[in-house]
Amino acid sequence: APSVASQTPAAAERPVLPPSIPQRFVGIAGGIPGGVMIHYMPMILGLGEVYYADAKAGLATEEKVGFLAELMTDSTQVDWDRATGAALTTDDLEPGPDTDLATYDDLPDAAIKSRSYTVWERSLRDWLYRNRRLELLKSPSLKVVAKPGEEEREFRIRLQMAAREARDAGVAKLQKRYANRLSTLEDRLRRAQQKVDVEQEQARQQKLSTAMSVGSTLLSALLGRKAVSMSTLGRASTAMNRAGRISKEKQDVVRARENVAELEAKLEDMKTELESEIAELERQFDPLTEELETVKIAPRKSDIAVPLLTLAWVPYYEDAQGRLTAAWAANSQ
Repeated sequence: APSVASQTPAAAERPVLPPSIPQRFVGIAGGIPGGVMIHYMPMILGLGEVYYADAKAGLATEEKVGFLAELMTDSTQVDWDRATGAALTTDDLEPGPDTDLATYDDLPDAAIKSRSYTVWERSLRDWLYRNRRLELLKSPSLKVVAKPGEEEREFRIRLQMAAREARDAGVAKLQKRYANRLSTLEDRLRRAQQKVDVEQEQARQQKLSTAMSVGSTLLSALLGRKAVSMSTLGRASTAMNRAGRISKEKQDVVRARENVAELEAKLEDMKTELESEIAELERQFDPLTEELETVKIAPRKSDIAVPLLTLAWVPYYEDAQGRLTAAWAANSQ
């Protein structure tokens, strides 16, 4: 921590305060190195609790915050905008100093008046209402909101599981929607293929029957008859009619095959359409490339509490040259 300079003269004795003034001591992070003293500087410590609730985002969470604000000798106000965020809890506070060999800054007049703490507590509550906003990442496609404090990388990893579930549900829905249409086409195709078989068999039978009829007529004309009788001419005419039906049967087979080809093409197009929609679903539910939104959630005044606002004696190491270095461990917020 950087060195700081005391703003007020140091005293060997801690200022005596009336019982109505709350005060706590921030614990020293480690031991006291040789050649240094402990110097306590008075600050105002506020511990706040902010509750956030948003039904649309599916969020209900509480945030605990801590701030250390400097006491100004020429002002009765506390500037929370310039306060230092500190991850302090009541467990980090003590009722007395860690050492009796310490010096203390004097207190400004406002700090020895109990009503000042009531005003400062109210001002901290108002400041939290105006300034604390919970900003969370959100997946637009999955409608999932990140947890407070969750990093983007962690959030995207968590989204992968949700994406798989959403994708599987979407694919199942698509397949159900296409199932009847595919089944109808497959049934029509099956009947069309059966018709091809029937038409081919009819064409084969007609061809065989015609061949036999023509052969019989020619044989009859060649064997022992010097003139073609009326019956022979009739059989020949029937054979020619059957030959004409062969051409018709061939056309029926061609049309049946064309119908099968058309139905096969429609079935293939429908399967391609389904595959395309599934691919689009997978593209939509790609949490690694999706552009995330930011959701800002503000607390209500009734959801803000300040369970502790107290005068805090904060320890610093003081070297032989009078330089002060923070002796307490608290992460900034």
